Amino acid sequence: MNAFQRHFSELLRAHAAGDYTAGLEIARLAHRECPDMHVKTWFWQACMHSLLGNTGEAVATLRAGLSEAHWWGPRQLDGDPDLDPIRESPGFHAIREECERRFAERQVLSRPECLVLAPSTATWEPRSLFVIHRRGDTASHFAAHWGQLVNEGWTLIVPQSSQVYDSMGFCWDDMELARQELRNHLDDCRRKRGIETDGMVIAGASQGGRLALELAHESGVPWLCAIPAFPAGYDVAPLIAVPTHTRGAFLLGEHDAASVNARRVITGLESGGVHVVARTMKDVGHDLPDDFPAQVADALRALQEE
Repeated sequence: MNAFQRHFSELLRAHAAGDYTAGLEIARLAHRECPDMHVKTWFWQACMHSLLGNTGEAVATLRAGLSEAHWWGPRQLDGDPDLDPIRESPGFHAIREECERRFAERQVLSRPECLVLAPSTATWEPRSLFVIHRRGDTASHFAAHWGQLVNEGWTLIVPQSSQVYDSMGFCWDDMELARQELRNHLDDCRRKRGIETDGMVIAGASQGGRLALELAHESGVPWLCAIPAFPAGYDVAPLIAVPTHTRGAFLLGEHDAASVNARRVITGLESGGVHVVARTMKDVGHDLPDDFPAQVADALRALQEE
């Protein structure tokens, strides 16, 4: 696990425990050790200050991030409850306006992209993994969590959303646009790269996990959802209603609050006759553990054995 991912896991634990003082120290350490991730670590520090009641420090922290040319999208600033205590404070509105301006400039230039990593030899049986990134991530950063599978003969296809999240990452918040972009990427795999859906598994994590499940059912291929994030009351009926049921796997975090909704989705799928392999990653929250590639490989083997 790299330093940033380790600090992220530690921050999630501190946040879940309500220990925002520890969370702030973790965020500061991550800021010192991970200079290429400052857009994330400035935001973490601002959230911890906000939750601790340090209104002035929270606003000053966001302003410091802006001074380094970082910014955060309107949905992130408006939707993160950690910032609720400072939302009406002096200075926050000016920060939001500047972020919105930078967001709009970046969004108009953003286009869908796709990263493809293939095995170095052609001795493997053709099989591919179409992997949908998390909210706020990039294709290249997310691919690092799955790249070990390329050495095991999997072609890794990692689309990147055109929807800007912050000055570094991307998201799938507009679900209809996301689905269309992902369909286009699948079509490009067939037409331009000769990669068919035979032998393909569609996978994703967090926000991308939900999309992986939906796209796989639509495409008639197996799926793998890691730490998936489903809204409360998510309706599985459209998935159950497809003419040919697919099969798939869930990798849930033992301490992940999002697992509550995910387990309801699993129950709904199973009651509709969909075969599901469900695994719990021990001592894991809403993040990807050190042994994630091994956990994925094990889940993929289970799917192939069905």
